[in-house]
Amino acid sequence: MGEEVWYATIVGVIVLSGLSIFCILYFAKKRRTKTNDAWKQAATELGLDFTPVTRMLGKYRMSGVIGKQLSCSVWAYAGPNNQGGYTTYMNYDVRFPQPLNLGLVVKQKGSILREITAGVMGHFDKAFTAKGTDENKVKELLTPNIQSKLLEVSNVLYNLVVSDDSINSTRMRGFTRESEILVQNVKLLIQLAELIIEEI
Repeated sequence: MGEEVWYATIVGVIVLSGLSIFCILYFAKKRRTKTNDAWKQAATELGLDFTPVTRMLGKYRMSGVIGKQLSCSVWAYAGPNNQGGYTTYMNYDVRFPQPLNLGLVVKQKGSILREITAGVMGHFDKAFTAKGTDENKVKELLTPNIQSKLLEVSNVLYNLVVSDDSINSTRMRGFTRESEILVQNVKLLIQLAELIIEEI
């Protein structure tokens, strides 16, 4: 009688373990399919290329050329964090068709949400640092419209950097699964890039 109970317990544990693994894989596949659909929808709306992820820990990426010949990439990856684990990071990059040749580096100082007040220089100066090889050309480039758009973008995307070659927001914690948010974020960067190109 004791052996039968022991065998029944072992079989029960094996069956429950198998069911648990099956459920985990099933829900992971369902979530991956839903995420693929959202990224595909965003890519289609933006006119970017996207290849659906087929592996459980695959990397999501969409890219292409949109707007005024702006090369755009959006990708997510898992990287180590300060606690010894891993965090998923979102990354956005919009490249200008030609370098600006200003030695431009505009960096976000922090990721604290700020109130957008167009035309008030103090808000921009508190939120960003701006440098270039010719400070006067950099000041001319950073019109009130561009400053306002930079502030708007910085309220949504963090680690924002504008250089001679690109506008990017990298290592944003979390993973975006909603197509509307992906589209909104890319459109904000495209709008900013197009404003900058108009000033050059």
